[in-house]
Amino acid sequence: MMAALEVTLRTQGEIWFASREVGRLADTEPYFLNTALYYAFGFASGRYVDRLFEPTYLDDTDGVSEELYVTPATPSDSTGSGLANRITSTYNTSSDDYATINYSAQDDPDAKQNLPTYGRRRVLGHGNELTCYLLGRGLSTSELESRVPGYIRLGKKRGKARVETEPLDVSQDTGEFDLGHPIGAYDTDLTPVGNLVTKRMRPTPLVMQASYDGTYVELGPTNLDGKNGVQLPADATFLKTKR
Repeated sequence: MMAALEVTLRTQGEIWFASREVGRLADTEPYFLNTALYYAFGFASGRYVDRLFEPTYLDDTDGVSEELYVTPATPSDSTGSGLANRITSTYNTSSDDYATINYSAQDDPDAKQNLPTYGRRRVLGHGNELTCYLLGRGLSTSELESRVPGYIRLGKKRGKARVETEPLDVSQDTGEFDLGHPIGAYDTDLTPVGNLVTKRMRPTPLVMQASYDGTYVELGPTNLDGKNGVQLPADATFLKTKR
């Protein structure tokens, strides 16, 4: 038995994290990796105080990885939604008198530290809509829906996002299929056979599109125009190849 939900995340304020840093710009790209969503949904919890600075994703999700699979969240495709609002701001941490000591490169005590005194950051603002999919193995639809909170917090400043769910039909088949939604690069044992597009993200890359040959699940009924529903590898498991 498998249940599936289409999960829509609507940002309710600024959500910021540094997906990439270009010069003095810290940019938040519109992708929520499942390395963050497992914690945001409350499926896993980590150390409150982290003095080791080493990822513990495998240990934190060991009890739920086989039962629950969450895809990364990407901008929604529905009309009038998706990536609607991004905000760019400038910050300056210099003192009021702007008095700074100009050290030489050899004598600068902060040379090995990432301590910018000014720069820009681009964040996701209010009103953005992103979509992910949640699979529950051995769960009914009602049981799966009861595990999902109404709101979650994301990013460095714990920005708020509203959570909406829609139940989906699930069917399983074997053969060649096209990936219907991005997944983590380490979330399946299947090897792409073509049409591969990846996106470099930290801490795990994304497989944006790919063709596979193997067992897959299809979420949702066939559309009126003849297109298939969202197809995902049947063995999709969080960081499967790393376990």
